[in-house]
Amino acid sequence: MGWTGTDPSKWADQSDRMLTALLRNSVQALAKEASTTIPNGGRVPVRTGNLARSVVVDTKPPTVIEGLATGDYSLGIAAIVPGEPIFIGWQARYARRVNYGFVGVDSLGRSFNQSGAGFAEAAAAKWPAIVQAEAQKLGGR
Repeated sequence: MGWTGTDPSKWADQSDRMLTALLRNSVQALAKEASTTIPNGGRVPVRTGNLARSVVVDTKPPTVIEGLATGDYSLGIAAIVPGEPIFIGWQARYARRVNYGFVGVDSLGRSFNQSGAGFAEAAAAKWPAIVQAEAQKLGGR
């Protein structure tokens, strides 16, 4: 009599693919949440849209690159591998000031009295629900 159960190598391969898909889909949903503006139901304040478009997903911490915000984080999503670090952040120079708030004079002599919007923390707080929703979409429990 031969083995009639599930082939362990096929099961493991399927599990790896599902885990990668779950992780990538969840990170993509988190990045979308992190870039959703207030008028669209999110927490990111919007004037020009640059802040929301400056969200990036990468395997290394984001760097400030003004003027290049495209809103396309698909290349970062494609590079995600389970078990490796993933960073979601904003490339707009003023992202920290808008998120955390700032009272005082900046290095250019401009005076600010700005309360924080808290959009980064609000998006991060949704991570467990995002993963659960994406797992359900993939047929998980």
